[in-house]
Amino acid sequence: MARQATDLQLKKHPKQARSRATVDALCDAAARLMEEEGYAAVTTNRVAERAGVGVGSLYEYFPNKQSIVAATLAAALREIVAEVGRSLHEALALPDQPRAGIDHWIRTIIAALEARAGLLRVALSEVPFLGEIPEARGLSQSLEQIVRKGRDKSAAVVRLYDTEASAWLLTSMVWTAMQQIALHRPDHLSRERLVEALVETVLRQLYEAPGLAKMRE
Repeated sequence: MARQATDLQLKKHPKQARSRATVDALCDAAARLMEEEGYAAVTTNRVAERAGVGVGSLYEYFPNKQSIVAATLAAALREIVAEVGRSLHEALALPDQPRAGIDHWIRTIIAALEARAGLLRVALSEVPFLGEIPEARGLSQSLEQIVRKGRDKSAAVVRLYDTEASAWLLTSMVWTAMQQIALHRPDHLSRERLVEALVETVLRQLYEAPGLAKMRE
């Protein structure tokens, strides 16, 4: 049976500080359960117990376990997008562009992903409706908008052949690489080694771009 869209939505949104604190506590409890035991371990009773909230209070806001998980993941994804945006602003303000900016941006994003690594691993591998969460569906678009701003501001320093297409491809590849470093890094490769290699790979692509454009003329 197809799931109703409302199954993933809150019954009502908290407006007062006390109700917001209750919803936050429930989402935090759900996140801890997912990180520690996986998606299957999340039940309304266990989430309420872990949050120190009566199950009746839980059902005041959430119709089921799926809606709690959706709200928990949505909040985490919003935080990641916000950190990506802030890190790009910080990166663009650094001297020694583009090296220093790219290095800062990549390191900050990987740190943001690592801080939520347990939750993200479960989300990607176990949550069957991840793609139905609006924040998950819109993640790529949000990242693309942030990168577009950075591309426009750094146009004087970095020149790409077919700027829009090149920026999209490079961003997609780097985003995938950062996820792998943060969530699935092999034991024999250190984080620092992989980050340095990724930064150098990006710089090589940027520095080679003008030459490729000239060859095409």
